[in-house]
Parts: sequence; C-alpha cells; structure tokens
Amino acid sequence: MSELSREALLEIVRGVWERHDPMPDHLVATMQAAAAVADSDLDLELMELVERSTELAGARGSTSYTLRFVHGDTDLLLRVAVDNGSSRVDGWIVPAEPMTIRALPGEDPADVEAVTTESGRFSLTGLPVGLMRLRLEPHDAGRPAFATPTFEI
Repeated sequence: MSELSREALLEIVRGVWERHDPMPDHLVATMQAAAAVADSDLDLELMELVERSTELAGARGSTSYTLRFVHGDTDLLLRVAVDNGSSRVDGWIVPAEPMTIRALPGEDPADVEAVTTESGRFSLTGLPVGLMRLRLEPHDAGRPAFATPTFEI
C-alpha cells in the first residue's frame, strides 16, 4: 500500500469539500457589496431590530414574516412575503412622515424605491430574494437618512 503525498491528500479533501459544501453563488457579490459600503464615506445611522415573527409556509410555497425596527422615535414595521420566488415588502412608519424608502439588495444593484403615504405606508415589489437592507430618507432636510441592518428575504 502506498502513502499519499500531502498535496494529493489535500486535493482529495478539497474535492470532497467542494462537492458537499460548495460556496454559495452570491457570496462573492455580497462580500464585494459589503466591502464597498464599508469603504465608502456613507455615514448612516442603523435602526435596531426589536422583533421578528415567522408565519408558517403556505401550501403553495409562500412564506411571510414580520420585522420591527426602531431608531429614536421612529418605528418601522415590515411584512416580508415570498411567493414562488417573487418577493414583496409592505411597511409602515410610525409616526407617519414623508420619506423615500430605497431597497439596497446585497447582490443586485436594482434601484427599487417607494415614497410613504400620508399614513406612513409603503410597499416594495419585485425584490430579489437574498440579502436586503432598506435606506430611509426623510424629506425633512434637517433629518439624516438611516437604514435597517441587513436582513434576508
């Protein structure tokens, strides 16, 4: 019986690893986006996640959950729904104020935005499944923009 060289043994381990635990396709793009934001001069205050609830998956593959974030006196409630690969985020800002909400997907730089209604409601549709962050931009020039931490759709 012959012994394997160190390089041959590591090649076998690498092959097994890549076959049974491959790197996710979106990992490189997600890390590049995170590095770009960290390297930028972007100075956003982050909201704090204070509540998360999950609803059971539906019979047709749909699922939804709610997230609640706070920042100072601003409360943001999100309902995230995914149905057959299509996603939608419905949100409510309390107290209601004019804001532009921008979706910042982790790997797809698609620009999806909405403006809150008088009651503080907004919806974002056609969002890609994956890592997401929302940037909230108050229309009052005296208030700085802030963002949610990254969450997954």
